[in-house]
Amino acid sequence: MKNQIYLNFFLLRATLVRLILTLGSVALVMTLFIAIVMNYQRTSFNVNATNAISQINESLIINDAALSGFSSLLNAIGAGNLQAARDFTQRMRDAYPHIYMFEALVSVDPEKKAAHEASMHAAGYPDYKLTRYVSKKNPTGKLFNTIDDVPMLYPIFFIDPYLDSVKGLMGFDMLSARKMREPLLASLAHGEAVASEPYKLREGGRGYILVKAIDTISADGPSYQEGGLTVLLLIKTDTMLASVVDMIPSASLSLMYGEDRKIAAEKILPNPDSRPLVELQTLTIEHEFYEFGQPFTLLLEQKTGLYSNHLQLMALISFLIFGGYGLLYRVRFSKYRLQLQRDAAVLELAQQHSHLETMVAQRTRELQRKSDENKRLSQQLIRVQEDQYHHIARELHDEFGQTLTAIKINAHILENTKTAADVSIYAQEITAQADGLYETMRDLIQRLRPEALDMFGLKVALEQCLLAFHLHEQNVELQLVIDDAVSDMAEIYTITSYRIVQELVNNAVKYSQQTQLKVELVVNDDGLNICVVDDGIGFDPLQSKAGFGLSSVEERVRSLGGYVDIKTEANKGVNVCIQIPLQELKGKPVN
Repeated sequence: MKNQIYLNFFLLRATLVRLILTLGSVALVMTLFIAIVMNYQRTSFNVNATNAISQINESLIINDAALSGFSSLLNAIGAGNLQAARDFTQRMRDAYPHIYMFEALVSVDPEKKAAHEASMHAAGYPDYKLTRYVSKKNPTGKLFNTIDDVPMLYPIFFIDPYLDSVKGLMGFDMLSARKMREPLLASLAHGEAVASEPYKLREGGRGYILVKAIDTISADGPSYQEGGLTVLLLIKTDTMLASVVDMIPSASLSLMYGEDRKIAAEKILPNPDSRPLVELQTLTIEHEFYEFGQPFTLLLEQKTGLYSNHLQLMALISFLIFGGYGLLYRVRFSKYRLQLQRDAAVLELAQQHSHLETMVAQRTRELQRKSDENKRLSQQLIRVQEDQYHHIARELHDEFGQTLTAIKINAHILENTKTAADVSIYAQEITAQADGLYETMRDLIQRLRPEALDMFGLKVALEQCLLAFHLHEQNVELQLVIDDAVSDMAEIYTITSYRIVQELVNNAVKYSQQTQLKVELVVNDDGLNICVVDDGIGFDPLQSKAGFGLSSVEERVRSLGGYVDIKTEANKGVNVCIQIPLQELKGKPVN
């Protein structure tokens, strides 16, 4: 009902007229506001661009002045007083950071190369050597270049700053490098300063060289004589362009070379904070510099538009006008958002319920599986016990029954014997039969519970157990490795280990036809490791496991949380390795 009232009020003719007039006024005010802002930004850009152009032009003038001053100084003092030249170049580099390096070249007759090197050695450069650029494609290239058919070398004999990284450039023939040869020849031809194409510097960034030959122009034209001097500046264009960033921080700056507009310096982008939030126009100014032999073009681009303060003011005006309508929409949006939250909560609850049901079902299946496993293990245990009882009963019947019957017969005969000799014979037979019965009983007791296991520990018990198999009589070489720590295990691990080794060795003796047998028991951080390896005929573990008694071994191992690894192939023996985690060693926890 309340919404219906607001809607009816909104649809009144007077309300609509006032709304249209208000919207028109806001549009007109904002249009005028944007026009004023754009005009102010355009004026500021023109002023800042003029200052930036003046700064770049000033840098070019400084470059030419520094080159001219260096050439005049070098021409006046000659190549012998390099310290005075170095003082001048040091002051210039300190005053103008974009001037990175000063170099001086001298023309040398190729036939006087050795004499030139000797003079540089005498001047304090013992490692000086005149070298040339060698192309990988033509390693046996020219030994020298010619200028108007005059053989000539132009090595570097002065560098400032003279750093370890540039010492290798001393003596380098600049005519041998194409990028250096072209501006050098141009300057030699007309005696003016000439700039090379910008290139990437090893120190990073871009730069170019400014070359000027000294006194090469005569009345008869260019003259090329031995000992002619040429000066060179290495200028960092990135540093030169960076000097104007503070003058026009909102613009992107590009410095290009020549008519082909090759990149002279890495493009400088404006600070992201100085870009307008709403871009309306791009202002561009392009200025060409062709004076002083340095043909560069400076391109300045600036995005103009509305910044945060402008948008805030416009937002304030809009808020004052549309506040009432915004409040209404906000209330409706709040209700919609509340409904979305309620639907999301119901959906999440349903998903959690479904997930819980899935977890319950999985847990139920897991418990059922464990219950089935426990039943199977219990049945297996009962079956093993019954097999043991059956075996003991058969042993008692076969061994004890027959022996006792023989003793009874001999005793009955002894009762009716007349002579002392016959009595002695039957008495000896009864004694022998009693001894055999004793040995059979002792062997049965030994199999039920080895006496040595309780008296001497697992290691000795296993040694006696293996001796009982008489492996040496079967020409089987036994390798026995038993860790002393096995005797410190709890009883459940001791008897289980004994039975496992007994069963595995028994299987090997019965079926493997081996010539070598290795038994190893070691205790380490992983627990107890048992390995029984033979070199017999092997078997298929999927078909013969039950027949070879390995099933009972696996049951014993699994009951203690271990696992069995069986590796075998036909005629390649059997390798059974067992690992059982140990919980304690006679009451002491295992690390």
